[in-house]
Amino acid sequence: MTYTEYRQFVVIGKEGVGKSELISSLTGKDAESSNLKGSTVSRESYNNGRFTFVDTPGIIFDSDSETTKIAISSMKGDDTILLVARATSIDEDLEYFFPLIKNKKGAIIITNWDRVNSKNAANTLENLEQDLKMPIIAVDARRITESQKSRIFYALENPRIFSNKTFHTGISIRPKPTILEKEHMGILIGLVLLLSPSILSVIGANYFADFVHPIIAELLREPIENLRTLPSPLMDILAGDYGFISMGPFLFVWAAPVVTIYALLLGIYKSTGLLDRTSLAIHPLVKRIGVSGRDVTRIVMGFGCNVPAVISSRSCSSCSRGTTISAISFGSACSYQFGASIAVFAAAGMPWLVTPFLLYLTGTTILYTRLVSAKKNRVRLNMPVIEGQIFFERPTFRSIWRESKQNVTQFFKMALPIFFAITFVASILHWTGIIDYFANELGFIMRFFNLPEDSSLAIIFGSIRKDGLLLLAEPNLVNSLSAIQILTGVYLAGTLLPCIVTFLTIVREMSWAFATKTVAKQIIAVIAFTLLLAHFDKLLNIFLQI
Repeated sequence: MTYTEYRQFVVIGKEGVGKSELISSLTGKDAESSNLKGSTVSRESYNNGRFTFVDTPGIIFDSDSETTKIAISSMKGDDTILLVARATSIDEDLEYFFPLIKNKKGAIIITNWDRVNSKNAANTLENLEQDLKMPIIAVDARRITESQKSRIFYALENPRIFSNKTFHTGISIRPKPTILEKEHMGILIGLVLLLSPSILSVIGANYFADFVHPIIAELLREPIENLRTLPSPLMDILAGDYGFISMGPFLFVWAAPVVTIYALLLGIYKSTGLLDRTSLAIHPLVKRIGVSGRDVTRIVMGFGCNVPAVISSRSCSSCSRGTTISAISFGSACSYQFGASIAVFAAAGMPWLVTPFLLYLTGTTILYTRLVSAKKNRVRLNMPVIEGQIFFERPTFRSIWRESKQNVTQFFKMALPIFFAITFVASILHWTGIIDYFANELGFIMRFFNLPEDSSLAIIFGSIRKDGLLLLAEPNLVNSLSAIQILTGVYLAGTLLPCIVTFLTIVREMSWAFATKTVAKQIIAVIAFTLLLAHFDKLLNIFLQI
């Protein structure tokens, strides 16, 4: 057997150092995502038929050194470490990782060398290589030459042992400050930039859906009518109110455009470095609730689709990933939920309700996140270690697509199969009358939330599938509701439970125990927040009388 059949190359480095871009350039391949054996640490593998590179999670927090230790200890004894450091902060990066990989074999790659490429810097790097007795190759990760590839592969096939020597190169370059680094204005601009992709993707997708939906509906009208002549339950499964044919195509019409547009916009943010700069800008604000600026970008991603948002939380700190997933489950109104909410407000003749709805959803999500986050997430130790090191990059189509592709494919590979499974189950339950039975039996509970009993069906369906809250838009029901009742119904149906697709994704990413605890905490919090919203006018009168 050959050498490469036995050895894989494990790549480590801080978040944003260019590991993924480097490996993709070396192999010409995209990543395949999986978990490290024996741990919950995610990895991405790149294979080109000759070499396998394992890209471990980038480190953002000082406390994540434990994550790195787990990743390294999970590897085979003969695996080679490829340590990637940034040219603009060589001393800090190497000093951070050397204690973690002491006595491991490997090589060092310095990225962003184009920013410091000078004769003095090159001489300093040569001296460092001789001093450490380690192969060190400096590259621009986006434009690796064949000569540099050969040097890297030779270094990996002839690895040296990492030591824990002290050194000082003095090479340090910081990006030029922008408005994002302003103390207060930076936070405001960062929040606007962070929310813009969600708003733009929803607006763009809605315009697309408004145009395409009638066309698809007309094309499906006759086939659905023909299928409804079939005996039950086959008719219900295929062409019922929640059937494959009657509902499936509209998932593409309403959800797929949001996911695609959002993924492309986020790909631009990530490939240019804007996402990192934005994350760091808002971090002083959000760290108070137990998450980082980087975590918030994952939470906002949920407005496109919760599934890729939960999966992308793999790159969050090991300390705050659970909190981030809880926040996504609670407050990230996915494209289906957000679109259905807007439709209910429009049916009631109160489209302006979208503003108080988003304000209340945002406020309660912040409070919920603060309540479920661990105290250790809010201590000084959990601070980004990449601050001040992010340079803006000129985007390329290849880099944008590489960053976008994974979110899009995850939606089609993971969300769609689960969606069709749910459609099957919902059709059977609808055919048997089970859902109608529970809706009738549980109707009295709606009175606690100041809602009519016949709204229970919308709440149940909306809890299972977010587009189910559209039942609130039924004319006889919506016309009988006040503004506060409409807000209450939409909020309760949209947040009481994560949709089943999201729940099963959390199970796959974390565990059944974690997912169950998350849902239990979410139900308790939503009930409390909904009661507060439903009886806000009464509570306000009591307060004013006092």
